Amino acid sequence: MGTAERKAREKQIRHQQILDAAYEVFNQVGFFAATMDQIAERAELAKGTIYIYFKSKEEVYFSLLLNGQDILINMLTDMKKQEPPPDQLLRETAKTLFRFYSEHTSYFRIFMVMQHEDMQAKLSPELSQQLNEQATTILNLLSNQIQRAVDAGSFNSVSPWHVANILWGSFTGITQLAITREQLRVGTMDIDDLLSLCFDMIQRGLSARPSGDKTKTKGQGSGVRGQESGPNSRTTTRTGNRKSGG
Repeated sequence: MGTAERKAREKQIRHQQILDAAYEVFNQVGFFAATMDQIAERAELAKGTIYIYFKSKEEVYFSLLLNGQDILINMLTDMKKQEPPPDQLLRETAKTLFRFYSEHTSYFRIFMVMQHEDMQAKLSPELSQQLNEQATTILNLLSNQIQRAVDAGSFNSVSPWHVANILWGSFTGITQLAITREQLRVGTMDIDDLLSLCFDMIQRGLSARPSGDKTKTKGQGSGVRGQESGPNSRTTTRTGNRKSGG
């Protein structure tokens, strides 16, 4: 390994070291109470070193979101490779999303900070583009699976892109509700059961009718395989800048 490659690798390791420390600090004290001093202490680095890699605490935060979405992309990609049967598709999708939530719940707590308007104002165009590109990848992974079920005749001819947005919105809505209830100390929710019930209801609505049933559903026949924006666009959450339809 040459000198340039070694330095690049060391920089990447240090970058991840800071993000890992920030993840722990944000999870422990919350984003707004956290300081760069605490992140530096947890990472066992000088505070000045943190600023070499990140301009602000907000930039650290948005970079953590990129990490979280990368994890989910990998999990959905693995599910796609397994090619679950069309009639089990949404059940397996619900299991994958629940596993992501249960193994990485802190990312959801961190994500909820994004709903504050002052945070969105601090999102740089570069990070906004990266977040939206990842979000589009997530929705396309879901959309492509729905299209596979439509092509197999298991689902009605609906817009896979619209269904992907419905699945994503249902997932984030249920998980954010659970976290909010936990924070307010009003009781916990069984996320696994709720996701399974929700996705099962969606699957029943999508399931192809017998050939003799001519009833059409709203939006039927408008199959769309992919779009140019994702969960971070203005049509689904308040994060990021919408480029085109979604």
